[in-house]
Amino acid sequence: MSENLLKKEVQVQMENLRSLSIQIRNDQFKKLKEMSKPGVSISQLIRTAIDAIQKPLSPSVSFQKSSYSEYESNSIINLKQIHALTTLKKYELITEQEYINIKDRLDLR
Repeated sequence: MSENLLKKEVQVQMENLRSLSIQIRNDQFKKLKEMSKPGVSISQLIRTAIDAIQKPLSPSVSFQKSSYSEYESNSIINLKQIHALTTLKKYELITEQEYINIKDRLDLR
């Protein structure tokens, strides 16, 4: 990818961003700092986590009433949500209670 094209793509992505001031616990900030690195900002980590847990929930699929591909597709979506939620818990970016609440909302038990 040419440098000019890359700059243009970054500019377009930046135009779609909103600035937001949030408050997080010291331990959450420490984890975010540890996870960030060149090319992966704290903002990017937060956007990725939000995208992972805010995907529209797909309706439950009855195996008898749907094709296998539809069933498999919904299973993959659920696995991605479980992975994202588990990652947030693993790095202590959410509390145990937040984990339980989100898990209940996603109905991933």
